[in-house]
Amino acid sequence: MPAPLLQSIAKGDPTAVSQCIDEYGGTIYALANRYLKYLGEDVEDAVQEVFVEIWRSASRYNPTLGSEAAFIATIAHRRLTDRQRRAQIRRTAPLEGIPTVAQQTEHRIPDHAGLRDDLRAAAVAFESLDKDEQQVLWYSLYQGFTHERIAAAIQIPVGTVKTRIRRGLMRLRELLSPVSQIKEVAR
Repeated sequence: MPAPLLQSIAKGDPTAVSQCIDEYGGTIYALANRYLKYLGEDVEDAVQEVFVEIWRSASRYNPTLGSEAAFIATIAHRRLTDRQRRAQIRRTAPLEGIPTVAQQTEHRIPDHAGLRDDLRAAAVAFESLDKDEQQVLWYSLYQGFTHERIAAAIQIPVGTVKTRIRRGLMRLRELLSPVSQIKEVAR
């Protein structure tokens, strides 16, 4: 009778790793897809992370305490839950603890032909938007998220994301248009 897969992996048998992937890969992929896809996370990376952890933990497997499938499922569940939590934390608090736009631009942009004044005006305009509009614009403009990824991150419909972005950009244009008109008159 061949040794259990995890014991073979712990002994360094490369064929056992392939067998483990063949046997449990589909199940772990399905779990990762269910845990992470709605967050816009890379499911393949998560599956790879789970198998690396299985490889590292294989020596801890004790067949008297349960089946290999249960041991592997426990590792998968823990890794995927951890990754899910990290993704949710990254995506739900983009504006808390992040310096304001004005603070970010204050010391990094040299004063070239009024550029600093324009950036300050844009920062003030951005900060006068509703928090909901700031949040979706932050994700879109500064993080490069798609509408779908923003919707998943803050758990609102995609249509609402699009509306908030459009409304926020229109409001920014309104707020900044007097500044651009004054500059043109001054030239």
